[in-house]
Amino acid sequence: MFKVFWALPFFALAPFLQAQEKSSFSLEQAIVQAIKQNPEILAAQRQIEQARGRRLQASSPDQPELSFSWEKIPSGGSFSQAGDRIIEIGQNVPLPNKLFLKRGAASRDVDIAFENLGRIQTLVSAQVKKAYYAVFFQQKTLESLEFTAGLLQQFQEATLSKYQAGSSAYFEVVRARVEAAKTQNEIIAAQAELVSARTDFNLILGRAGSEDFELTDRPAFVPYDKSKEAAIRELLQKSRTLKIAQLTKEREGRNLQLARWNFFPDLRLVGGYQSEAGGDFRPGVGFGLAIPLWWWGPGGGVKENRAGYQVAEIRRLAAERILSGEIERSYELVKSAERQMALFEKTLLKEVDEELKAGINAYQYNQIDALNLLDIYRTSKTTKIEYYKAFLNYLSAIADLEIAGEEK
Repeated sequence: MFKVFWALPFFALAPFLQAQEKSSFSLEQAIVQAIKQNPEILAAQRQIEQARGRRLQASSPDQPELSFSWEKIPSGGSFSQAGDRIIEIGQNVPLPNKLFLKRGAASRDVDIAFENLGRIQTLVSAQVKKAYYAVFFQQKTLESLEFTAGLLQQFQEATLSKYQAGSSAYFEVVRARVEAAKTQNEIIAAQAELVSARTDFNLILGRAGSEDFELTDRPAFVPYDKSKEAAIRELLQKSRTLKIAQLTKEREGRNLQLARWNFFPDLRLVGGYQSEAGGDFRPGVGFGLAIPLWWWGPGGGVKENRAGYQVAEIRRLAAERILSGEIERSYELVKSAERQMALFEKTLLKEVDEELKAGINAYQYNQIDALNLLDIYRTSKTTKIEYYKAFLNYLSAIADLEIAGEEK
């Protein structure tokens, strides 16, 4: 009975504890969740439905017209005394090629909406990657500072032992304490930066900024092995922005063709029943043409749509030129960050680690003083922090290069 009594609070708290369970995200999972929650993506999905609705409207001819008329009614007479009774339905029938061109232009709007959705998804994916990397490297920076704080704690103990043994001045103890306090300040600042990075990551994923989580992926340095020409060619081929520009040009081309076809008359079909002098209703049919008598109307449409087609071509060429330059610039940034990473991984990190180990041994055997060892500690701490900054810069540059072919 006693065990059951103590178990009751745990059963009561179980739903709450389960709700507080920490989430974990791989980079791919984070991108998937962000794409599901991002409002711009949700709006772009609705824009596809809008474009599909416009395509349906473009495929439809005008609505038929149904009319009823009573004619030749005597003065003061009733409708039953009408001389003629007419029931008529009319339908404007555009040339089939006009409907085809209207649907073709509207279909390009659907294609543009799909490409725009893909463009926004690509941009959001890059944002998630950069936020993911920022959290990871803030964590690594904090770990590096905490590791340095542990070394400085050992250093304080060593300087205090030497002072108590009379082999060093008390000022070395003070130096060690000041350096430890400085590192603790840096840890506090790094913790604040980490909280900010985690909040930004949560918000991009559509979560509350304070929700806890873990990252499961560990980014690795992989050199970017594509040439500049290959990168430019590949990213331009994949560019949704350029596809949108091309589709816009094709849409304007169809609108221009449609404007030219407006010089040709549309057909109007009429059918119905007519009754004279109260007799039986007899069927009747007729047809007519919508003559483009006021030629300056269709002519103005041609002029307007020709200019629209030319504007679309100018924008397509400009977009290709601008995006090529943006890809080239992003490529150079990637290569610059890659060289920096290679410098750290091939030489600096190893040299600093070896110097740190040698310095600690030398200080233990009184071969160097405390000031020299503190310089080694500072160099080691700075090197690791700068290494993580370089790594973050490199991966962020890769993410920027991936979207360099898209209009932001």
